Amino acid sequence: MLRWEKIEEGAMLLHSTVISLVPPYSFERLLRRLETHPDPQLFVDTEASTLRRAFRVGTRPVLASLQFAGSTEEPVIRLNTEATLSPAEQQLLEKTVRHMFSADQDLTPVYEHMRQSPEMAVLTERFRGLRFFLDSDLFQSMVKTIIGQQINLAFAASLTQRLLELAGDMMEDTDGRTFMAFPTEEAVARLEPDDLRPLQFSQRKAEYIIDYARAIVNGTIDLDRLWQMEDEEIVAYLTSLRGIGRWTVECLMMFGMGRPDLLPAADIGLRNGLQLVFGLADKPDEKEIRRIGAAWTPWRSLYSLYIWEAVGAVRRKEVWE
Repeated sequence: MLRWEKIEEGAMLLHSTVISLVPPYSFERLLRRLETHPDPQLFVDTEASTLRRAFRVGTRPVLASLQFAGSTEEPVIRLNTEATLSPAEQQLLEKTVRHMFSADQDLTPVYEHMRQSPEMAVLTERFRGLRFFLDSDLFQSMVKTIIGQQINLAFAASLTQRLLELAGDMMEDTDGRTFMAFPTEEAVARLEPDDLRPLQFSQRKAEYIIDYARAIVNGTIDLDRLWQMEDEEIVAYLTSLRGIGRWTVECLMMFGMGRPDLLPAADIGLRNGLQLVFGLADKPDEKEIRRIGAAWTPWRSLYSLYIWEAVGAVRRKEVWE
């Protein structure tokens, strides 16, 4: 565990620690990706290379800033918070940040594998240091995934923000900016679908989210167990809940857990990306994606991320050669 420092700043006590990441890590590429993947919980200061966010440390909301202070080849994040934290809370917050930034992901074997394909080799150079920016916890990840079912990213972000405003915890920083900590399982479990319908949640989407929260609160689902399960065990365990299918669980494993070998073959973004990257005449169907993706094992999640990023780069009008 890294040592936390206590630094006096006027009347405020600042807890600060430095987190090293396995290189390469591209903070610039993360910021680019956030342009097309809005997150209502994040305040991004591009000039200061800083993200600010309210985290849950246990059930307690804590506001922290994450400053990228290194380079792609020597990546370092300085984690700062003005909250008074116990040693156990400091460790938990640091663990959460390391998880979100995929701090221990070694891209070397992934790139060696990708370079076997000329099309993917180009992406390893163009997007060097890109890795998953994961959800902070599995409850939040599943709720966001259910919200995102069959709607576009912008509308999903709007619905997520409305849920945060309804049931989350509000915090302000010293500049008066408002931050929202994601609602707890208990807070969502207390809701009724009629609470979410005025916020433009469909009846079923509202029911699925609340049912999921209640399953955790009443002990039907134990999220901590997932970390000891194989992928297919997780799929079987969670698809027992209404409204949660294989695609939803695969998204949880990719964006919440960082599992490396998942292929969301039904995803429209992956279809568009494969057509773009591999120069296909038509968009591949699910069967064709599974055929192409068979060669990507054991890194199918990372292949998918880089292909998605190619689509994002085009949408952001980055120069594409």
